[in-house]
Amino acid sequence: MTSTDLHDMPARPAGAARILHTSDWHLGTTVRGHSRAEDHAALLDELLTIARAATPDLIVHTGDLFDGHRPPMVEFGRAIRILRDLATVAPVVVLAGNHDSATAMEVLATAVGDECPDEVAAGRYDPYGPCRHRIRIHPRPTMAEHGAVATYPSAAGVDIRLVSVPFVHANRMLKDFAHLDQANATYSDGLRTILGLVTGQALARFDRTRQVAVLATHLHVAGARTSSERAIHISTDYATDPMTFGNDYAYVACGHIHVPQPIGGGRGHYVGSLLEVDFGEEGETKQVLLVDTEPGRPARITPVVLTAGRRLRRIRSPLSVLADQAATLGDALVEVTVLSEPDAAPGPPGPIVVGESAFDSLAAAVAAQLPDATIVSVVDGRRGPVVAADELEPADQPAGSPNEQYREWLVGDGRSSVDAQPGADVRRVAELFDELLDAVLNGAEAEPSEVAALHDLEVS
Repeated sequence: MTSTDLHDMPARPAGAARILHTSDWHLGTTVRGHSRAEDHAALLDELLTIARAATPDLIVHTGDLFDGHRPPMVEFGRAIRILRDLATVAPVVVLAGNHDSATAMEVLATAVGDECPDEVAAGRYDPYGPCRHRIRIHPRPTMAEHGAVATYPSAAGVDIRLVSVPFVHANRMLKDFAHLDQANATYSDGLRTILGLVTGQALARFDRTRQVAVLATHLHVAGARTSSERAIHISTDYATDPMTFGNDYAYVACGHIHVPQPIGGGRGHYVGSLLEVDFGEEGETKQVLLVDTEPGRPARITPVVLTAGRRLRRIRSPLSVLADQAATLGDALVEVTVLSEPDAAPGPPGPIVVGESAFDSLAAAVAAQLPDATIVSVVDGRRGPVVAADELEPADQPAGSPNEQYREWLVGDGRSSVDAQPGADVRRVAELFDELLDAVLNGAEAEPSEVAALHDLEVS
């Protein structure tokens, strides 16, 4: 599997249906409070250009269209516009991910003119006939008769039998699929049952000589490498064995994990996120996938590298040589850790002077050295060892939770507050926040070990 770019687009193989696979746009995301709207605009323009050049028969988005359950209206509008634009190239299918609200996705379906729910309600939906809808939104997991299975014709005469399984929340599984529940069944057991049923439905009236089966889903496949997605749904409790997919799918299109990678022995792929969502993804190559598939042959998968949008960079440098990195950083979004000068005398930092210029704050000094970059965080590392965000133990909470936000503050603007306390340990401060927040939310009594130690001192 060799990566390509917009200027070296592979020709469509004769007799093959072509799918463009994208995922995890996270519209509305920010990094350290800085909007990524500019980067999304550039990347979505690039994606549309790729789609027009690749001429796919179907465009599949495998979830996390938005970054949160209440997307800003400007991002909602952005989603409507790009989906309509993509639909002028080929039919578009969008699955809800764990970051997406089912209600918001239902509203989006109305806004983009998805008429499938009306067909389902009227009892006229046919999963095995040619799908006439240019845009399909899947807010919740369903069965074939409610839209989970659709058949898309291709220019080559090969039909794509698409199975769409958006993210299945554990509580929704109990509510929506209670009739499938088994005693002591795990989340993975339930998901295996759902996938098995909908796969069986998809293979009804299936002609293996002129049709290919494709699964699109948003889940965690066991063994997948992760980066920024530290949400509770990225754990062994929610991991799905790739053997669950069976051998009938020509391609398995997955969303949820942000690191592009093959799964299931190469039969499927995580395409990864559209941009670096946070600094845990720094340096990752972002891409979309072209999937060429025909009956009886393995799918041919071509990554198309995305080049638009600003990148995330973390650098550690003394102020005196920081400007030397300006050219390589360009307009990146940068987290800067300012280190002590090699010949600096021990003790607290002195006035902020760089060359012949004096600055009233460390942030101002950094910004002057990197004029084209967007500085999202300045960490004062001149006082001693600095703990970076990725060196803290991750919070056992979804990305973007108060726990994760507090960790970002600790290693950013809050670092000086911690350093001002003699003997303070930033790791322990983060743990204490978790303990206290949990106590507040659950009405429990917080019992930090430090409090117990104080009681022991009083007794002694």
